[in-house]
Amino acid sequence: MLIEIGISYGQLYRWKRKNIIAEEWFIKKSTFTGQETFFPKYKIIERIDLILSIKNYVSLDDIANMFVERKSNKEFSLDFLIEKKVICNYAKEIFESIYEKDKSIGKCELLMLSIIEKFIISSIITLEEFKSLNEIVSENFEAIFKDNGKIYLFRKLGIPFIIASKDYTKIIVDKNMVKIIEVDIIKEISEISMKLV
Repeated sequence: MLIEIGISYGQLYRWKRKNIIAEEWFIKKSTFTGQETFFPKYKIIERIDLILSIKNYVSLDDIANMFVERKSNKEFSLDFLIEKKVICNYAKEIFESIYEKDKSIGKCELLMLSIIEKFIISSIITLEEFKSLNEIVSENFEAIFKDNGKIYLFRKLGIPFIIASKDYTKIIVDKNMVKIIEVDIIKEISEISMKLV
């Protein structure tokens, strides 16, 4: 599998030591040929694809910081994000209409700002849909982030349905529901973080 996607086992284990690939993804099992290491296929391929797409622009330490939970989570101000052209003034106004005015910006807030920029400003989702989505994400962010989850917004007969999934669990919904957005939490945060480098 690793040869197919163009990396060596040595590289994979270096990324593990840097905490870019999660330790718990290396599952050791006894087999008839001895002990072998297995991986959760979809998680590992998606993470490797993400690393390969950004490693020429972002240092391995900075990539590791995207995935490692830290008590001293780096925070930003909205004005700094505008200055860096990460968000526009309208995104700031929307954000401040929902959050307290001087709220510091950590990973969860970066995610929500990215969703505002991509989906509200381009009129893909409504402000009310965003508020529902924000409520689910805010209440469950750590669990969804830790397990590489995704957030979905579906509509059926104009009624929105928000679904959060952890750990690439397959989502089965009514065939009459239309998927409006699908947000990969880590990928979204990584993309917006790259703009701050």
